[in-house]
Amino acid sequence: MILYRNWTFISIFNLISFMICLQFLIINDNNNFDSHVYGQTSVTDPASLMDDSANSSFNAEGTINTILFLQDESSNNTQPIVKDINTNLSSKYLLGGKWRADVINNNVTYFKSNFTMIEADGSDIHFHTIVYKPISNQPIDQGSQDRLGILLKNKSNNTQSNNTQVFNCNVDIYTNGVLEWKDVPITVSLINEKVIVMDIKDKKTLEHFLKNPIYGLINSIDLIHQ
Repeated sequence: MILYRNWTFISIFNLISFMICLQFLIINDNNNFDSHVYGQTSVTDPASLMDDSANSSFNAEGTINTILFLQDESSNNTQPIVKDINTNLSSKYLLGGKWRADVINNNVTYFKSNFTMIEADGSDIHFHTIVYKPISNQPIDQGSQDRLGILLKNKSNNTQSNNTQVFNCNVDIYTNGVLEWKDVPITVSLINEKVIVMDIKDKKTLEHFLKNPIYGLINSIDLIHQ
């Protein structure tokens, strides 16, 4: 009987200890939990990001999330020609990765994206890196609309429209760590502080990306106050 009571006491004591430890872990996890929901953008001082009267300086980063597939471009539903022999025209490609952009006084100083490209059935996996190439000695009399690496703001008066920041530039594109395409024109749009769109001028890459823009999420924007 004494042995049974001792065993019961020990069991109750162990159960209480376990519950205390579990409660401590739950509280600790809640205190350390990141409050940002996946896909929600963290923006420091968002009101000044689209201020037309000031030059923008910020660091932004996020993820690449895209499905690429060949789309019909003509009225007779014939498929457009894709010249890249390594691209499967009948397949869908999934893209996933990361990107980062640095802007100082509306000048893009850094832009890079790393992502995986794979067919929807899990085959033909390969990796791309897009690297921004700054251009020096641009003509002084060239308008900002035509200059590469300059952030342009398009703030719409329509509250239902997106506020968009755009820059054009040239990039080098690597495949599995090897430079494959040089000086590829690209237009990058930051839409409503939520979405990034990379519109690659795909002729230079032999339509490797199936003439589709690459979409992603803006996860954070940190303003730089100078």
